[in-house]
Amino acid sequence: MIEAVDISKSYKGKSVLDSVNFSLLTGESAVIVGRNGAGKSTFLSILAGYLRPECGQVSIDKKNAAFCPQDDNLFDELTVKDNLLFWARACESSGSFNNEPAPNLAELFEVETYIHKKVRHLSGGMKKCVAIICALSNNADVLILDEPFSGLDIFYKNTLLSAFRRLKASGKCIIYTSHNLDEIMGLDNKVYTLTNGKLTYMDTLEKDSNYELIRNSLLEFSKP
Repeated sequence: MIEAVDISKSYKGKSVLDSVNFSLLTGESAVIVGRNGAGKSTFLSILAGYLRPECGQVSIDKKNAAFCPQDDNLFDELTVKDNLLFWARACESSGSFNNEPAPNLAELFEVETYIHKKVRHLSGGMKKCVAIICALSNNADVLILDEPFSGLDIFYKNTLLSAFRRLKASGKCIIYTSHNLDEIMGLDNKVYTLTNGKLTYMDTLEKDSNYELIRNSLLEFSKP
């Protein structure tokens, strides 16, 4: 479904990604953890086609992929409803709209309670919810999300985890970044760390016995 081979990228002579390899199949999810500036956002932007690597190749159907960057791309002076309509129509006009039903994220996130508000009047968490819904408007099979839980309260975090489970069950492929152990453990994820330009596979959270092993490893990794 998605594959990256020998991806490298540097900024001002400093290597951010060094021959990174990654693959994810239908119905799988992966989370990438790493310190600020480790290159997580750069890697996701390359997977989504927003950035070009200096070398290496990415195999992905960009018309069937959705990308939600860390910074939202909403129109502040438009209402939530107008933003949702814009991105839904943009996906349809680009030929990437899928008529198959997807989980009703707008209903899950209770967007109807602020549907007529201008985006500039929303809280950071509300903006994040709207940005996620807009990004997934094309019901893509590959979902790439940079810090999707950032700014969300516990209700919306649980709502997003529930939506991820439903999307995975329907065959979607999900890759996201996170700093929070609860978000990492919330799905049967493949867990990767990105440090010094290297992407390292840790384990797959498929069995309860893996929880403590990965939790302890991530806590050790996050120490200053």
